[in-house]
Amino acid sequence: MRYGYGRPALKSSVDVQLQTAFSDGNWNSVIRLADKRAKSLKDPYYEAIKVSAESQLDGAAERGAVLNAIEDLVKQKTVPDIDTIELYEWAAGDFIGEEIEYADTLGPLRVKWAKANPKSPLAMGCLQSCLEYWDLVSAQQISTALDKAHLNSGDRRFMFWSITLTFLLSISPQCSGPSRKVYSLLVAKQLERAAEITENTPKVETKDRGLLTEEEVCLYYRVLLAHGNKDDFVKRVRSGGLGALVLLEKGHKLLFWECLDALEPWGEWDLIFDLCRQALRLGVKGVTAPFFVCDLQVWKRFIAAASKAADPEAALREVQDILKEFFAIETKTAQMYKKNLSLALLESSFRLSALAQDSAQGDTGMTPRVVQIGLLLDDCFDKLAAFDDVKGYVSILTFEEAKALVDVILPKMFDSIPDKARQVILKSLICKIRYLLATCPQTLSRHPSVVDGETQSQPYRCRFCSNLTSLPCRHCLQEIITEAAETYKQITADQELQDLIPRLDKDPRQDLALVVGTSLLKLSGLKASSSSASGAPLRDVQPELLLQAILLLDTQLGKTPADNGLRLLLAQLCLLIGTTSYAQQVWIPMDVKRTIQDALSPLFFDRISTLSPALFHGSRPLMQPLRSYYGNSLGNAPPLKIWDAFSSGSYTSILDLSKYDSRLRTSCTLVMTLVEEARATRSFGSKVDIEIADHPLARDIEDDTLLINKTDYGSFPNLEGPLGPQIQEFVRLGPELSNERAHIAFLTEQFFDLLAYKPPKDYKPARPHDAAIRDRNYALESLTRLNHSLANLIHIPSLPTLLTGPEMTHYNVVFLLTSALLASLSTARGDPTPKTLAPVTSSIRTALSSLRTSCYHSCPPRMPPTLFALTDMHTVAHLRETALAVKHSAGFILAFHERELARDRSGKSALHRDVVSEMKALEAVGSKTLAETKSHLQKLKELLGEGGWLDRILEWTFGREEEEVEREGEGYKAAVLDIVGGRDAAEEWAGKMLESWRDGVKGWLMVRWD
Repeated sequence: MRYGYGRPALKSSVDVQLQTAFSDGNWNSVIRLADKRAKSLKDPYYEAIKVSAESQLDGAAERGAVLNAIEDLVKQKTVPDIDTIELYEWAAGDFIGEEIEYADTLGPLRVKWAKANPKSPLAMGCLQSCLEYWDLVSAQQISTALDKAHLNSGDRRFMFWSITLTFLLSISPQCSGPSRKVYSLLVAKQLERAAEITENTPKVETKDRGLLTEEEVCLYYRVLLAHGNKDDFVKRVRSGGLGALVLLEKGHKLLFWECLDALEPWGEWDLIFDLCRQALRLGVKGVTAPFFVCDLQVWKRFIAAASKAADPEAALREVQDILKEFFAIETKTAQMYKKNLSLALLESSFRLSALAQDSAQGDTGMTPRVVQIGLLLDDCFDKLAAFDDVKGYVSILTFEEAKALVDVILPKMFDSIPDKARQVILKSLICKIRYLLATCPQTLSRHPSVVDGETQSQPYRCRFCSNLTSLPCRHCLQEIITEAAETYKQITADQELQDLIPRLDKDPRQDLALVVGTSLLKLSGLKASSSSASGAPLRDVQPELLLQAILLLDTQLGKTPADNGLRLLLAQLCLLIGTTSYAQQVWIPMDVKRTIQDALSPLFFDRISTLSPALFHGSRPLMQPLRSYYGNSLGNAPPLKIWDAFSSGSYTSILDLSKYDSRLRTSCTLVMTLVEEARATRSFGSKVDIEIADHPLARDIEDDTLLINKTDYGSFPNLEGPLGPQIQEFVRLGPELSNERAHIAFLTEQFFDLLAYKPPKDYKPARPHDAAIRDRNYALESLTRLNHSLANLIHIPSLPTLLTGPEMTHYNVVFLLTSALLASLSTARGDPTPKTLAPVTSSIRTALSSLRTSCYHSCPPRMPPTLFALTDMHTVAHLRETALAVKHSAGFILAFHERELARDRSGKSALHRDVVSEMKALEAVGSKTLAETKSHLQKLKELLGEGGWLDRILEWTFGREEEEVEREGEGYKAAVLDIVGGRDAAEEWAGKMLESWRDGVKGWLMVRWD
């Protein structure tokens, strides 16, 4: 039995006195009594009790005795006692993974016992224990022994446990190269033999070693797929005994889906077409439930395969014939399946139209695919997902078709609706479709750059409004804002409409506010953040429109707080504009659950320490949700719930859990969590509990580890066309998480850990000279490794596109500092001055100067200087980080030099005087920059402490009050003002923005500046 969560029970033969002392944790008594029993009874089990009890004491010698005992037990050739193994495993719990490896010690001991006692119930406990420490080598051997011992028992679990573990071992780093191939062939042969038994036996019994359940068959196909042999896989898919359709007839569709997933990358479209056709006809004929495989993805794959057939038109006609048969089914059909059929019909219409190449009939644009969109919308325009259902199709319409949809189809639909509530829903949908089309390139025509000898300011002419413009058309966006705002006001002014809203799928004002808000963002000049060359994200933005968008979304969120899409967009915009504490208030109610922390957390936490370190000083640790999630999921070696999957015989789940666990351990979000917390800890000068490279969560991260970005942007309310940047690229502070950025940030924190290391105060080496040599060698080795790793990353051509400008400068400086420190420590006092040192230190000073310029002297003309300073804390953060890196690096070298002078009065072991001179100069530059940056923030704090700020923020948002009279030519701005309730209603919002900016600046002045 396994005692993973508490101390094991002693043998029943142990006397009551010793049993009681052991259960009470009275370890001194246990040691005394066990020693007596061991001497009198000559039973080694009592010696094991004594050693295990000693491991619970505080003394290092007593605690470590169990390691020696385990080592002795491993060396013995006799079969160990299972109770002794249990005791030692419990006693050595704190040492496993640190002082000893389970796979080298306790795992082999359990294998030895299980092989000797394979039919004992405790043998399964040995297997479970090995899995709990993810010792696949030992677990595979135990499962094989269990399988052999239960060949004729009818218990199929052991056979498939053995196969599954052999397969997991063959793809695991725990398996060496030559063995990996052997295990891989072994598992393939075992499953192939089981497949042959299944196909050649009329009825497979539980005692047969064939494939009986769906999970067993899926395991077989997973192994086939892993071997990458397409011919064998395709042959099995078509087979009459284990084919996907055979299992489908028996009511199992998991294999059918997995086969479609596997065949698509191989381009087996004919087979996909045949499988989908037969599977869907099973439903029509009544062999299976009518809509058993009637999922939209099946229909889409069916249609995609038809479009790639030898005669695509005939194949697509066959698809439509099958669709008609499903439409004709008279049984009661769930609304979901009706919509799937309608969307499949729309998809097939678009595919047929693409084949005919006559999508536009003359100039009318009334093509079959436009009509089909109209029919679909007529049926479900008032449903929550209506826009998402047609978005992909509308975005690829020709301009003539788009114009027919907007000018003919949708107005006719509107006129035919008598219900006011459904009318406003359709109006909101029309606004979304118009915005989508405004972001699509087919609605613009190229305009000559020079006309009549004059250079034209705009590259396009809008085909809707005929105005010269850029993408998207500014005039169309203004019209869309005006129209959406009118509809919004209509709803707000009509109490009857407001009373009907709770009965609708969604409040149409949410969509209208989203259309207005995203249109304002585009009009403001906000650009997608794709490279470091773009500079500060708000450099070319018209702040008035950006602030109006934020105000409008904030106003709407107050009315519909359950709209998480809107909440997420607003949180990102608040981060972008520097109001981080308010962004946190917006983010927290989303209550991101544990299972999606890895995918959603970067949307708020990425770069958060460079925006507002003060957030880390709240009542609850800022990164606690992520730390808790990763601690629970990755705290133990095996994937979470792996034994539950083994117990239930869910073999595909075992493989999926293993894959998910592996990806989670190499997640960009995991590295982001460690880096952000380490930066914040450094910022406040707090003691670092453990260096980042030694963190338990980082044990699988090496320089060559591919870190995976799994950020999910699906929650964003996205109205953009598919060919341009998506909304998250506009509102994000910089490029998203990437393997390269995660690695370079991780290495940079290791560099800071090296600089910050100080030996304990009571450390007094017996031989100072030898200790100094060891310290110097360790520093040189660490710096050499960091320099090499950083060089590999810095010289990647695409790196500038993966970082913001300040990040690129900062990491460049850190790389240069590793070079400077290496040159400094490698140069003896009597050697020539290192040639590389002066150029490197000069580059460091130049980079620092460029960051200072970006921070203090680069306010764009359209942006108020104070607003620009408040929204550019990311640059301030990296200026501070870079200055600290320079100062601490110089201090690291100078401190080493001083220690050597104090130790060796002759000065021979001290550093070169030119090195010392350069380092003193760098230290002065770093100190000066830090003082200037702190002074800059102090002035900003004093400025924010003055009066009149609410009026100033409203002026930034709406302009001066006297200017509002002149806005008759800018009706869309007046419309926005009406939605938010005018300047007076916006004062509360302005107060929240001001308070958040003040909190941010105050927080920066709390960090350490030395």
